[in-house]
Amino acid sequence: MKLELALRQFSAVPSLVLAGFLVTACATAPARPPAPISTGQPRTDPVPMPDPTEEPVEELPEEVDPDEELAELLHVTPDFMEGRDVHRVAVLLPFSHSNAAVRHQASGLLAAVEMALFDQGANNILILPKDTAGDARQTASVTSEAIREGADVIIGPLFATSVQSAAETARQEDIPVIAFSNDRSVAGGGAYLMSFPPEEEVARIVDYALAQNISYFAFMGPSSTYARRVETALRFEAARRGGQVVGSEFYAPDKDNQAPVDEAQRLANRVTATLNRGIERVAIMIPDDGVQLRAVAPLLPYYGVNLRQLQYIGTSVWDDEEIWREPVLENAVFAMADPEDTAYFASAYQSAYGSSPASLASLGYDAAALAMSFVRDGEVTREELEEYDGFHGMNGLFRFRDDGTVERGLAIMAISPSGPVLVEDAPSSFVVGGS
Repeated sequence: MKLELALRQFSAVPSLVLAGFLVTACATAPARPPAPISTGQPRTDPVPMPDPTEEPVEELPEEVDPDEELAELLHVTPDFMEGRDVHRVAVLLPFSHSNAAVRHQASGLLAAVEMALFDQGANNILILPKDTAGDARQTASVTSEAIREGADVIIGPLFATSVQSAAETARQEDIPVIAFSNDRSVAGGGAYLMSFPPEEEVARIVDYALAQNISYFAFMGPSSTYARRVETALRFEAARRGGQVVGSEFYAPDKDNQAPVDEAQRLANRVTATLNRGIERVAIMIPDDGVQLRAVAPLLPYYGVNLRQLQYIGTSVWDDEEIWREPVLENAVFAMADPEDTAYFASAYQSAYGSSPASLASLGYDAAALAMSFVRDGEVTREELEEYDGFHGMNGLFRFRDDGTVERGLAIMAISPSGPVLVEDAPSSFVVGGS
């Protein structure tokens, strides 16, 4: 049965124009009005005084479980939230990491989490930020601390080893972890990865190429973990759709901007041999960016491959203004999150904080909005997180698989001298029977 999409309405503070963000196909009841944001002490009803003619009845104190009493003491509640049914969301990020870029990402993710909190008008949700420092042992410690303080759900960590550590600790209390690592090996067992996996982008761009009657592929990229994941995904996705990868070449990523001519010549020979068999076009995947991509892309035509018979394809790393004016890359295509959604988030973040968001900040917003929408209705369950029809966030359509990995609905962009141009919209819903 086809489920009708229902919008979860969220209120927004005046400076944040993000109301009505999260769409889920599993909601069947009308959306509830948002709870207003308030400050200060909550208003309480006065305690009725006993009738002066009646004798006060002495009541014996109830027995208290010492473990429950200790837990309640650890569940710190700010004064202004006293009297509310408080739900706690722990945010585990490497705020004190030695690398400044990592600290920047951590700060941006937390800022986006706070945006989601204000946008929803959630006056009964308490954020518990915890510093993992990017260390697995410290992550385990702060995860235990967050659980003792009453965390209902954990957002973060960022790095794979920290995700593994947090998930192992949280699993004992059946608390879900919505993390930001791209490493699929740490997903599952209660850990869900809110990330941009290169495998999702490769699957999308291969589908697009096949729709253009291109079923032969080649790969050229740096010898990095990321590029090797892309190459593996390209072989897998092409094979399972009836396509073929005719050759792969890896070049050293630290060549001091020297063009990888030997690798390019070998690949050009394989591509030319394929085209000489009567194949009309070959798609060339190059998961690189910046100066290096501009040096690599022209090499295949230089070594005799007809440029008109090449279709350059890439991943979201091509959303890089340094490459847009490279003539060889004109009409090259790549997959990325819906540009309208990402632009909307960037504008709202800029309005709220006066600066551009860190590259991962939108993931923080989506993770927080999703967690908060569920935690206000009760506990965050596996069934809710794995809702088949998925959700629509600041990075477009997404859903979690039962193994904890994320599936995303992505757009196809084409490079032009003035920037990327949308050539195929991101899907608005997942296809029945999809992965």
